[in-house]
Amino acid sequence: MPDIHLADPQPSVASLVGGILADAQTLVRQEVALARREVAESCDKAQTGIVLIISAITVCGVGGVMLGFMLATLLHQFLLPNHEWACFGIVGLMFALVGGTLFYCGREKIKEVHLSLPQTVETLREDVQAVGAAVSEGRSAAAILLKR
Repeated sequence: MPDIHLADPQPSVASLVGGILADAQTLVRQEVALARREVAESCDKAQTGIVLIISAITVCGVGGVMLGFMLATLLHQFLLPNHEWACFGIVGLMFALVGGTLFYCGREKIKEVHLSLPQTVETLREDVQAVGAAVSEGRSAAAILLKR
């Protein structure tokens, strides 16, 4: 006679705890993957901002010196022949405005970087609610969490 095992209609406490632990492991793995992706996106935004700031420094440094002398010489020769200092002041102010604008754009781009990982926090809240609902109903939360 073959052994016939009847399925237990109510899962045992051990199987419920095992299911909860398996669900928790899956959940942690998914949240770590999400956090990694969000950190990578934030790093990309920060990198763009840093590149803009380096561009501002480069423009103001290298090109500014050559063009500054040229423009100051032109102003001195054609507009203000007796006030060389004013010519250099006008040209310096123009380059300071361009450099300041580039710096401002880079700073605004860096401000877009979120260190709080908002998407991860939101999914963690949803996961906690789903696990709480599944535990209160006495069933495994894996089906709810893995539907994403």
